[in-house]
Amino acid sequence: ELAAVGSPAEQSELLHDRLGGLARAEHVPAPAPARKVRTGSEDKARLWTRAAIAFAALLIGATALTLHTAPTHYEPPIAPPERVGGVPPRGGPQKLTAQDLKLQKSLNEQLAHGPERLVPELR
Repeated sequence: ELAAVGSPAEQSELLHDRLGGLARAEHVPAPAPARKVRTGSEDKARLWTRAAIAFAALLIGATALTLHTAPTHYEPPIAPPERVGGVPPRGGPQKLTAQDLKLQKSLNEQLAHGPERLVPELR
């Protein structure tokens, strides 16, 4: 029908009538009041702003914790132990012979007997 109409003004009027008829045939809900739309948008913007600030604070806190606990210098890993050749084993008290045990026993029995210069005086 638009192609049949000759002038652009008639095409525009026909198109306008058709679109108006479609709009009247369909039930369109009334838009929300402007104040409600504005307060809803402001509330949503406030929520996102607070969320962004909380995320930034969390990121700063995590960074500070990482900087506080991170090592400040390289610590090389401890190498596994190896036996060093040519070095005698650690020394310690030698095992007592039978003669040493006999001498130790006799000294323990005669602890307070002997020259007075070797016996401590109790004052």
